[in-house]
Amino acid sequence: MRMRIMVVVALVIGVPTMWAFAQQSQPAMPDMMKMHQQMMAEMKAGGEKLDALVAHMNGAGGAAKVDAVAAVVTELVRQQKAMHQHMDQMHAQMMGRGMAGSRGMMMGRP
Repeated sequence: MRMRIMVVVALVIGVPTMWAFAQQSQPAMPDMMKMHQQMMAEMKAGGEKLDALVAHMNGAGGAAKVDAVAAVVTELVRQQKAMHQHMDQMHAQMMGRGMAGSRGMMMGRP
């Protein structure tokens, strides 16, 4: 008997909550698609920029080579940070705005 009551309570609370969550997340799908397309375009542009920097690095010599290597590393770090920021935004959108800060703190980012 006690188990039946717990199941009924879980259904009464759980089903409306799940339905509300599903209704809330459906409008976010077009936003997610737009963010994905933007991310893919940024990754392509970033790849092209890295290709140019590496070509310059490979053709350089002496002190210019050191500067070119530094430019490649700097661009790699910039792209990595941008990817993490974008992933945080996507996660926040999927999980709801209230979770965004907590994931950033868990991942060591503000």
